[in-house]
Amino acid sequence: MASQTLSKQALQVIENYRNLSIGKNKILCPYFNNRRSGVRGALRVLIGKGSPKDIEEETLLFALREKVDLDNLNSEKSKKFLVDHNLGIDCSGFIYHILDAELGNLKKHLKHPWIKNPLRKLIAKLRIVENTGVSTFNNDVNTAKVKLSEVKPGDLIIMMNTGLKNDLHHILIVHEVSENQIKYSHSFQFTTDGQYNHGIKQGEIKIIDSNKNILEQEWREVETHNHAKMAKELKIKRVK
Repeated sequence: MASQTLSKQALQVIENYRNLSIGKNKILCPYFNNRRSGVRGALRVLIGKGSPKDIEEETLLFALREKVDLDNLNSEKSKKFLVDHNLGIDCSGFIYHILDAELGNLKKHLKHPWIKNPLRKLIAKLRIVENTGVSTFNNDVNTAKVKLSEVKPGDLIIMMNTGLKNDLHHILIVHEVSENQIKYSHSFQFTTDGQYNHGIKQGEIKIIDSNKNILEQEWREVETHNHAKMAKELKIKRVK
């Protein structure tokens, strides 16, 4: 079986997040989850939902406002500047922008039937990426379950209620599939990452037996595998 990948456009989105242009440097986009700061109604770039271009432009605005010359910062200080200003991408925002490139117009594929209030429903449509989280991708209205043996690029590996307190949701996107291997990308902060070493990550799952569940395969990223094992629900799903 020849390897299959996401489209060039979708792969480019991943690369753009992995190589943000900040001053003279190319840096890995940090992880940022707005749940910690609780900002509401802000620009998508300020709540962990921005595109690579959004993040680059907002970084420049912060730098101009604070009279910081980004060209004088090395890679480490550039990354620190983003983290200190809460600029980064959360796991579902990262997935949204990749799938938007892959499918052409992701908002046509996503629904929010659990929102009953007409005004809230309108806001969700107008601010689609801001109102799309892991639960949106997990909902059966938007995605269908996929067998491990049928995984394709663009499929999602969803972890509901993971972490030590089972209070986190996380999501990975499959970017390449070969006969006995799945490669995925995600945005996350491992406990070992410290304050500044988090962000876009890529991992591999070696398929030992496709008739067994995904947990029983060989995961190269130990911490991601640990979170998969801690999850109360672990699914492979595909956007309808």
